[in-house]
Amino acid sequence: MEALLIWSLKASGLLVILFLIYYLLFQNNTAFQLRRFLLISLLALCSVAPLLKIEVTDAEPKIVQQAYQIQQSIVKPISSEKEGPISPIEYKQADTSTQSTDWMAILIKVYLIGIGLSLAIFLLELIRVFVLSISAEKDYTLGKNIFRHAYVKSPFSFGKWIFIPKLTQYADSSWAIILRHELVHINQKHSLDLILIRLIQSIIWYNPIIYLFQKELKAIHEAQADEEVLEQFDFKTYASTLMNVSLSSQQVQITHSFAVISSLSKRLKLMKTHKTRIRTTIISLLIISTFSIGIVSWSSLKAQDKKSEDKGYILNDEETATILTEEGIKNFRIASFENGYAYKLINSHLKVLNVLESENPESTLRYRYFKNNIFHAYLESYLPGQKPLYITEVSDEQKKELYNLIKDDTVSFGGNKLPNGTYTIHYYAFKDFIKSLDEVINKNFNYLMIYESSKTQLNYDEKLVFDPEEVDVLPEVVGGIENLVKTIAFDITIPEDISKDQLPETIDFEFVVQGGKNISHLNLLTELKGTDKKNKPYYLFFGKVHNHLRGKIATIYPWKRGVKDGKEVLVRMKISIPTKYMM
Repeated sequence: MEALLIWSLKASGLLVILFLIYYLLFQNNTAFQLRRFLLISLLALCSVAPLLKIEVTDAEPKIVQQAYQIQQSIVKPISSEKEGPISPIEYKQADTSTQSTDWMAILIKVYLIGIGLSLAIFLLELIRVFVLSISAEKDYTLGKNIFRHAYVKSPFSFGKWIFIPKLTQYADSSWAIILRHELVHINQKHSLDLILIRLIQSIIWYNPIIYLFQKELKAIHEAQADEEVLEQFDFKTYASTLMNVSLSSQQVQITHSFAVISSLSKRLKLMKTHKTRIRTTIISLLIISTFSIGIVSWSSLKAQDKKSEDKGYILNDEETATILTEEGIKNFRIASFENGYAYKLINSHLKVLNVLESENPESTLRYRYFKNNIFHAYLESYLPGQKPLYITEVSDEQKKELYNLIKDDTVSFGGNKLPNGTYTIHYYAFKDFIKSLDEVINKNFNYLMIYESSKTQLNYDEKLVFDPEEVDVLPEVVGGIENLVKTIAFDITIPEDISKDQLPETIDFEFVVQGGKNISHLNLLTELKGTDKKNKPYYLFFGKVHNHLRGKIATIYPWKRGVKDGKEVLVRMKISIPTKYMM
């Protein structure tokens, strides 16, 4: 529904601009058939234009780095040696997203209600006309599809039907004019125009221009009918007939009334207007065509990045693109290689992979090399989506074989799907930019793991976040939650402007366990009595504890997810940091 709302907003914007241009150029033009064609064309153009995408591509393909294998699981193994920092995870200090009003959802609901009401009114008008046709009496003496009804106060037409008052008897001269007028509407199929514009009006009901558009189209219909009637009857007779049968308002909006007082003076004035010169019409047509093509083309452009010889893309898990320099891409490849992502297997390991793939046809299998041998239990327990299927030690001979395999590798090409299309991806051969290829392999490629990789992200939904008592298995932090809170407390130094005696026994937080080194919605629960001025240094200190807590979890204290009914779920946990251990 959001897509429909966005489409309607774009269509409305185009309609406002193009209708204003049309009105400035054609408001007094007497080429009524052309004006009708223009209005229908503009309506169709505004409806289709938001769906068009004109891509402007570069002459040369961009260099793109595929990070598909490492999208799922870039994580450093726990090691006794000093490791580089793991990228921090974004946390929210206050859970405002679930408390704030979802204005987009409200806007969509209001928009849909408007569509429903507009369509209901339109449907009622159609039903009203059909009920009239069923309950009316046919007058075959006047014509084939002439209906008399007590409800009808003045002649009007819809589709192929003409409705007239039940008891009114028209003079032959007057009836000839009325019949000729309504037959123009029928033969020109004006009712189809009204049905089309009412459908569009129901979708962009909030735009006042669409109602002016509808009024303009009906005025043109009447002008076309008036023009043809005046070819057979003189102006004075026709005007007199219009005045005699006119009504103060239209009986059914979707129909064509023979004469309505509110529009009668404008119609009479238009009948006496001199014909617009062809030259003026052609110039106006060229102007509106140029503006229409230009505006629609501009609105349909699908902009891409300007050509640059040193730019590329890396995709993250959300398939958004981060622009990097070519040097940045190379550095990224080096880092991924040093972390065990070589994308190459020797023959013996490749055979194992093929067997495992045949046994797990529905699963996605990946592989990675490791430096240390203590990663197995860690990955299996605390990294969601990583299920080891095969682990082996890589011998010196196998390292040598792998080195030769990678060294002899040449540049290859592949494809990756970006949000704005599929691009050719350029792979660099590792030998081109890793000078100590053999050294990296001998040092970091000591173990090989082939694992099953599954989608690990659990999208946050307040309704699907459970409390601890609602799940079968509680989330578990590596080392236990007691060790975690003590470690955090031991690492915290109390500032000099804060009295330890004034601190609560524990500083309490809550957060949602996403799994692995990822938590979200980390909020402070502890509240202090007193004035804000007095408590300010304490709350600043609590903020320091908050940041230290999330930092510990993001680096060395990952979590297992909670389990409910055999499935991993999001669980809101509470944690209390004891102040007695703080220095």
